Amino acid sequence: MAVVGCEVRRTPALESTRQLQVVGVRRIMDRPALSPAAWSPDSQALAYSSDQRLWVYTLDRGEKDIAPAEAVTAVAWSRPLNLLALIDRGIVWTLRPDGTDRRRVPLPEPAVELAWAPGSDRLAVVVRHPVDGQIRTELWLVNHDGGFRRMVTRAPVGRAMRDLQWFPDSLYMLYGLSAGREQAMTELWRVRISYPDRQQILLPAPAAMVRLAPTGRYLATVGGDQGAEGGGQVVLSRVDGSGRFAVAPQAGRYTGLAWSPQGEKVVFAQLSGAARAELWMANADGSGHLHLYSYLMEYTDPGMGVAIAWSPDGRHLVFGTNTGASRGPIWLVTLQRR
Repeated sequence: MAVVGCEVRRTPALESTRQLQVVGVRRIMDRPALSPAAWSPDSQALAYSSDQRLWVYTLDRGEKDIAPAEAVTAVAWSRPLNLLALIDRGIVWTLRPDGTDRRRVPLPEPAVELAWAPGSDRLAVVVRHPVDGQIRTELWLVNHDGGFRRMVTRAPVGRAMRDLQWFPDSLYMLYGLSAGREQAMTELWRVRISYPDRQQILLPAPAAMVRLAPTGRYLATVGGDQGAEGGGQVVLSRVDGSGRFAVAPQAGRYTGLAWSPQGEKVVFAQLSGAARAELWMANADGSGHLHLYSYLMEYTDPGMGVAIAWSPDGRHLVFGTNTGASRGPIWLVTLQRR
């Protein structure tokens, strides 16, 4: 059990890979989704975009079409508010999970990333626009209808913010910086939302992905040369950069990095060739791995990634090539304690 502000939450018990087994893997929808899926706070539903619509899939009832959507590249589900936020062609919208009370949030365009605060009503949004032929990226903080709106910080001209995430106290955020449109982040920053307070976090090597643990104490990164076979690794460390070690079984091309809700395990996909991904779970202390699934991807593209999202109760994973930049059907993994 965890206490966040005045809210008491039940958190899943800590479990190692030795205590878990895969009891089912199935494709839950055939039409190609675009946005990565976002889980509901109760772990019983997920939201995603497909076929110019926004959908909510519940584990017991299946799909429901809740709203029109043109090209939704990101969806987030707020735990405190039980509201959805999405980016549709660079515009930020919020709405209820049944599709009602849809509101446009007034922000500079285009928006490229968003994340709800885990313990408040604030929504963080990264916007990216050209300035004198170069990219200017800004981090904004808003509420669900745009009644509150404030720019938190901006990146240097020519640098892009990526992998926006919240610390669990809802007071600080984490983001990486890359050069222009390059994917590899070379800087990592922690910023306070209420007043100017930025701290650079050690990033010893360029990272294609950075994920902050739910505890806020550890980082997982995908580093190395992701463009070459055998060139990358999944590395875990404390936030200050100490205690670094490789957690993947071997070097390779990795994607889909995600922490368990308890923060004691990570999942990732190891890409092989142009159309195969091996899904793995690893203990965050390096003590073991669990092979989850051999995924034959529906599309052949050597540059395609895999998105993985872990349900808040720790009992399900969804994955697919629906990364926001590419499309694909969504798959559901069900886990069970041995």
